[in-house]
Amino acid sequence: MRIGINCGHTVSGQVGCGAVDYIDESVEARNVGYALEDLLKKAGHTVYDCTNDYAPTVSSNLKQIVDMANSQSLDLFVSIHFNSGGGQGTEVWTYGGKKFDEATNTCKAISELGFKNRGIKDGSKLYVVHHSDAKAMLVEVCFVDTDDAEKYKKIGAAEFAKAIFKGITGQETESEDLTMSQYTELKELIEKQAAEIADLKNINQQLVNVVQTTMIYDFNDDNMPSWARPAVQAAMDCGAVQGDENGRLGLSYKDLRAIVREYRCGLYNK
Repeated sequence: MRIGINCGHTVSGQVGCGAVDYIDESVEARNVGYALEDLLKKAGHTVYDCTNDYAPTVSSNLKQIVDMANSQSLDLFVSIHFNSGGGQGTEVWTYGGKKFDEATNTCKAISELGFKNRGIKDGSKLYVVHHSDAKAMLVEVCFVDTDDAEKYKKIGAAEFAKAIFKGITGQETESEDLTMSQYTELKELIEKQAAEIADLKNINQQLVNVVQTTMIYDFNDDNMPSWARPAVQAAMDCGAVQGDENGRLGLSYKDLRAIVREYRCGLYNK
């Protein structure tokens, strides 16, 4: 999907910055909106940030937001806001109060966080909804001036972004908890892989044991481990190790370990 996201109003302290009470609408709209943008991008959607931070008037702010949205061919335009006026719950405003899936599912997903579902409202008179070329919805996450705000702060912006993401896409985010069946399946897979790794380690140790007990090294060449060659050569140079009449050394793996220890102790220094 090609989605435009607007974090409502200008930045805090500017003209048209939105409602302020227990929480600051401008600040939290950006916390939720930008987290939502990240989730949508990670899920493979094309996202356009339609946020306007500075404007001389409210009308200018609204026009700049819509101009950014309409400059792209969007499947959906979403404006993030917080409500005020002493109510409770979440609601979504659409043109003509149309109940399309993204809007109704967003109300439902946010309400599942513990907020009253106030439903879909007629946003035909809201500038960004009325003038958007694309299907548009304005999300009023919750109220800034009631106990909604305290619940919001405890839950955190990231969880509300996940809820809106779910409402828009119908998908859970990757951080959702596993179901019991998924947990059981994953646990069985991990146990199976752990058993296979243990078997491989056992086979590898068996091969090492075979090498250590049966391998005979007759010559200081490519057949001998590289870590042993300098020590064996030093032992040969000083006569500590000698071959038979055919020049074969007849050294076992255990012999090599002993020669290396002696070499490191300086026993073969000339």
